Amino acid sequence: MRKFSLILASLAATLPQLFAESENAAILAAAESYLSSSATVKVKYMVEQVDGDLARVRINPESRPNRDTAWIFLRKKDGKWTGISSRAWFSPEEYERLGIPKSLQIPY
Repeated sequence: MRKFSLILASLAATLPQLFAESENAAILAAAESYLSSSATVKVKYMVEQVDGDLARVRINPESRPNRDTAWIFLRKKDGKWTGISSRAWFSPEEYERLGIPKSLQIPY
């Protein structure tokens, strides 16, 4: 019984991380797809934060990884992540129109 409890505890600790990694991969794939038609340079993508069915991905040119930052916001609907907007700066009105909660808004 003790061995079973240890296995169960190990699974409980590991499963959320596996789910998060899988979800991050889906978010990154959707972000790349959203931007691929307009990108003119190679871009590095990084999932910064997820809040329910919304996610924020930071993008930087690979040649300037700490400069020229922009963001993509994505929404999950019917199990699929889709880009809803991307740019370097968002106004409070845009956040409201897009339904972006304060927890995902870009800290300036």
